[in-house]
Order: sequence, then C-alpha cells, then structure tokens
Amino acid sequence: MSSSGVGNPRPPRPATHTTSAHPFRCRFAAVSVYQSDPERVTRAPASPLCYTPPMNILEKIRGGGDKPVVMEMPRKLESWVEISESVSRLCTFDAGNSGGGISVKVVQDNRLVHDKLVDSFLNKFFPSGYPYSVNEGYLTYTKFRALQHFSSAMLHVLSTQSLLFAAGLRPTPAQATAVSWILKDGMQHAGKLICSGMGARMDSEPKSWRIFADVLYDFGTTLDIISPLCPQLFLQVAGLGNFAKGMAVVAARATRLPIYSSFAKEGNLSDLFAKGEAISTLFNVLGIGAGIGLSSTVCSSTQGKLIVGPLLSAVHIWGVVQEMRATPINTLNPERTAMVVADFIKVSYN
Repeated sequence: MSSSGVGNPRPPRPATHTTSAHPFRCRFAAVSVYQSDPERVTRAPASPLCYTPPMNILEKIRGGGDKPVVMEMPRKLESWVEISESVSRLCTFDAGNSGGGISVKVVQDNRLVHDKLVDSFLNKFFPSGYPYSVNEGYLTYTKFRALQHFSSAMLHVLSTQSLLFAAGLRPTPAQATAVSWILKDGMQHAGKLICSGMGARMDSEPKSWRIFADVLYDFGTTLDIISPLCPQLFLQVAGLGNFAKGMAVVAARATRLPIYSSFAKEGNLSDLFAKGEAISTLFNVLGIGAGIGLSSTVCSSTQGKLIVGPLLSAVHIWGVVQEMRATPINTLNPERTAMVVADFIKVSYN
C-alpha cells in the first residue's frame, strides 16, 4: 500500500484511447445521435475509431453485424478525339461501368462519297476490325462464296421455271400445293434425314463435304432442268432432284461452323457468321434477279436452259473449290494423320 501512496500518483491515460476502450458505448452513442438529429452525424468530423453507420433493428436481431460504408465514386468520363483518314472520331471511356466501356462517335467526316460507301459496305458485310480480326485468306474465301451463291441462285430460278413447265404452266392451287409438298418438303426432308446420320464424318473433312454438298445441289438442279424432257416421269425425276438438294442442304450447313471457325482470330465467331450470312443473302438476291432476266430472254426455252445450265454449274463448282482452297483448316483428318505417322516412322527408322 505504501508503494501506491500519494507521492507516486498513477499517470493518466492518454485521451486518444478512451474511445477504443468503450467501442460499444461509441456505437450506441452514434446511433442515439443519429436518431435525434440525423444531420448531426454527417456534420460531425469523421472518426475511424468510433463512427459506425446506423443499423436497422432487424439487422441487429438477425446478427447481420456492422456493414462498412461504401462510398460510390462519381463516374469519370475520359474523352479524346482521334483523326484518321479525314475522319474525326470522339472516343469516350466510361470508367464507372463494370469493366469500363468505350463509345465512338463520328463528329466530322470529310471523305469522298465513294469512300463512305466502301466503308459502309465493309461495316455491314465484313467482321469488325477487318482485316486484322480474321485469318489470312478470308477475302478470297468471301469473293468465291459470293460467286458461288450468285450462280447457285441463277440455277435455282432456271430449275424452278423448268419444274413449272414440266408440271403444267397453269396448275390449280390444290395441285400446286400438293406438288410443292411432295417435291420440296417431303423429298427434301427424306434427304435431310439420311444425310444427318453422316454428321460425325463431316467434322474431320469439312472441305470435302462442302464441295460434295454443292455437287449434290447441282445434280438436283440438273434433274429439275431436264424434267420437261420427260413429263411422264416428272414426279420421279423432280423428286430425286429435291432429295439430292435436301442432302446438300444438311451437308452445307453442317460444315459451315468449322469453316467459319478457321477464320476466327479474336473470338469473333458470331460476327464472322453473321457477316458471312449477310454476304450470302445479298448475292442470292442478286443472283435471283439475274436468273429472272435469263429465264425471260436466253433461257426462255428448254434448249437455252440446257446450254446455260451446265455453264452456271461449272462456275458454281469452280467457285466452291477455290473457296475451300482459301480456307485455312488445320485439323487432322485421316489422310493427314496417315501422312504424319508415315513421316514419323520414316524419320525414326532413318
């Protein structure tokens, strides 16, 4: 007791530790102050030791605990102007979005009308970032794909006209409906069902199956064109032609994805697919227009169709072959695997 006398008083505690010694007192004091005057808390200086945000009474019962105050930072918009080829673009980066977002707006365009049209065509029918977003050979592939669809659409017009000639120039609506179902829907469905069982073989040989699909399609179109020469066998000839075209449709669609995948360079497979189908649609429409012109002039007779049809078919097949040569598919098919194994054995034993 003598050691703790009046002569040696205990030094007082520093004032900075009074709040940390009673954290709950500070917490409930802050809550009571907030309930009496909510603006007082916001006016008070921030104290990291004792200020906690007010809690809902339900959160206390559920044991939610204290939640840290999350201050939402204001969005920062960074803008700059890029000038390239007489085009001024305002680029804005929004850091407030999740992951950030950038938007580009053309503010001034001093290019010629021809350059604007070319740029608009590229934006609608070629992937974003072309030519840097695709692999080599895509332009060659696209040109021959356009030629293929153009000639194929012309052949389709001529074959349809021949079918009408063979079935009768003015069939009744009931007859036209029955013929359409038997030839187009019925026989094509049968061809699709048979060809769908060969889908596993198409993964390793997409190029060969793509060419085979167009050969089948031209075979079916040829049967349609010659159907007026044997009207007594109209249903058999035209049905077989549509059966071949049904198989061709399945083979062409099944090989479309691996072909587009070979050109995808920056994870833009969907963009490639959409732009490729846009080009196909455009040149199909142009080919139908050209085919209508041919069917009313040079190919108005069966003899004219027999002359022009094989020429269009040859152009069609040639375009498909060149299209496949430009496709950079690097997969191991049976032939390539055999070559690799043979070369490995040859090098190993030498």
